Amino acid sequence: METTELPGWAKALAVIATGVVLAGVSDFLLSQAGYTGLGALVWAAGYGGAVLVVWAVWFRGQEFDPE
Repeated sequence: METTELPGWAKALAVIATGVVLAGVSDFLLSQAGYTGLGALVWAAGYGGAVLVVWAVWFRGQEFDPE
């Protein structure tokens, strides 16, 4: 049995997509229930959390030195 591992960019894309989709659906459902402020907070926390996870896992150790 062969194991194929996803490349790093695909994992990062999956994390961001999941964070955006879950946050967006939660925002929509909360807004429809009348909790627009809470929905906006959930959206910001979900999207921001996904971006922070991608940064912490994949980009934190990168050095952008021109030399």
